[in-house]
Amino acid sequence: MCSTPSLAAVIQYIQFDQQFDAARLQQEVAQLATTLWQAHYNRGGYEGSWQTLQLRALHGLPTNNAANHPGWLPGAELFHDTPLLAQCPYTKEVLDFFQIEKTAVRFMQLAPGAVIKPHRDPDLNFEQGEVRLHIPVLTNPQLQFYLEEERLVMEEGSCWYLNLSRPHHVKNEGRTARVHLVIDGIVNEWLRSYFLAPRHRVVHRATPGLVEQHSRDDQRKIIAQLRLLQTATADKLADEMQAALAGGQA
Repeated sequence: MCSTPSLAAVIQYIQFDQQFDAARLQQEVAQLATTLWQAHYNRGGYEGSWQTLQLRALHGLPTNNAANHPGWLPGAELFHDTPLLAQCPYTKEVLDFFQIEKTAVRFMQLAPGAVIKPHRDPDLNFEQGEVRLHIPVLTNPQLQFYLEEERLVMEEGSCWYLNLSRPHHVKNEGRTARVHLVIDGIVNEWLRSYFLAPRHRVVHRATPGLVEQHSRDDQRKIIAQLRLLQTATADKLADEMQAALAGGQA
């Protein structure tokens, strides 16, 4: 990956070494009442059927399927477990593995033939303090998930961080539904340590013009996150950002 002044590296995605028991997750999804699935709230963002089951939601209401994004919904303290999570003991074990403050937690189901249109989820990334983790529960080989130009093949039971502030889209060309356990949470020291463990597959991406796109405070936060990565590439890009930031003060 090349780097030039005014380029900064962000984490594009991480494929963690952690593997969860997909069969147990499938059993728990299957025993939940099918009448509780709700259409995703962004009706204009997809075609076909895209539904959610809320395990953690605003005020703990299983009927509230809004997800949290920095700046446009209340803080994490207003998110609570819904009664559905009590019916899913193994799923709770999975959630407890991640020692972070969680906001929305959902099973998300994309029906055969359904399409999630190209879009971004602004500010939803590690560098800006909130992450979204995906654990595939049910999938098929014909599932097409693209993060920018790269197709990601996510196996059942695997675990991924995706920088969804980057363009992404999904199409289920298979004959079976795709179901993911999707966890939103707040970055903390535990998560930083987990992300930086060398056993994971971490892919970075250079983002042109990142210095110009963010406030000076945001730039400093991004530089701090780059330093935490403790790699030569990240350090070099942090140095370049720092130099550009200092130059802007002249």
